Amino acid sequence: MGRLEDLALHNANLARHELSEALNRLASLDDEGTLRGKDLGRIAYAYHRMSWWQQVNDLICGHEETVDGASALLIVRQRAQELLINARPLTNGGLFALAMAESCRGGARAFLDATQALADALTTPSAAVAPASVHSGDGQVAGRAAAP
Repeated sequence: MGRLEDLALHNANLARHELSEALNRLASLDDEGTLRGKDLGRIAYAYHRMSWWQQVNDLICGHEETVDGASALLIVRQRAQELLINARPLTNGGLFALAMAESCRGGARAFLDATQALADALTTPSAAVAPASVHSGDGQVAGRAAAP
């Protein structure tokens, strides 16, 4: 197992631990007696954050298709970005549905934030840097591509 695979497993375990701590709050309800909305939000957020790391590990271990750690990381990052870009705003369903959708987006955002430096290191400089500028006949600069 390579460094990225180890890192993915480590982050998945940290996310599982965070979820476990959030769920322990539910287990201790008999002692304390109250469940707050922020407790449910913390559970949902931790679950969604863990699910992104689990997808990376599923790809690495071959539960879907076997790929190396770098490819798995980039594939799941693309899925998380698509979720954030294509997520439709909820206009009905009540506050609970809105809170769950927000925790799903928050988990995706946390995954993207945690993997940003790794993804930057994995992308090749030629893909991230625009080719040399070429001037067109009308004096405009052509050939500039936006960085991903």
